[in-house]
Amino acid sequence: MEKQVLITVDSVMDDMNGGNNALSLVTEGRLSVENNEYVLSYEESQVTGLNGTTTIIRAARDSVTLIRHGSVSSMMLFEVGKTHLTDYQTSYGSIMLGITARKVDVDMNEGGGHINVDYIVEYNRAYGGRNSISVKIQEITGGHSLS
Repeated sequence: MEKQVLITVDSVMDDMNGGNNALSLVTEGRLSVENNEYVLSYEESQVTGLNGTTTIIRAARDSVTLIRHGSVSSMMLFEVGKTHLTDYQTSYGSIMLGITARKVDVDMNEGGGHINVDYIVEYNRAYGGRNSISVKIQEITGGHSLS
């Protein structure tokens, strides 16, 4: 079963100079359950700088996978205490990212919930900063199951 949902994404990216960039996005998307994982998908917009990109978030009990296809292609796996390397493809070229999750909090059900991830990012093996993503998912009231 797939449902139409309202998605609020708040992200904070710290930079190497001690500053941070905050971004907030509210969009509609789809929520389904596959293999004991909640699967959330939505289209990025110009606000995020990722126009033309589809984002898929797969949330399990203690891990989150963020997959992007389109103008930017990447897959980031967040598991507490583990570093995962990923090739981040952009229109300007490729960057090797190291992702180390400090916190992964998933509280989901078929009607929505939230996903919070706090992580350290490395760019080509150099410290890139501490980032966080907070995703709130709400079933659109009066919405219907999508088939």
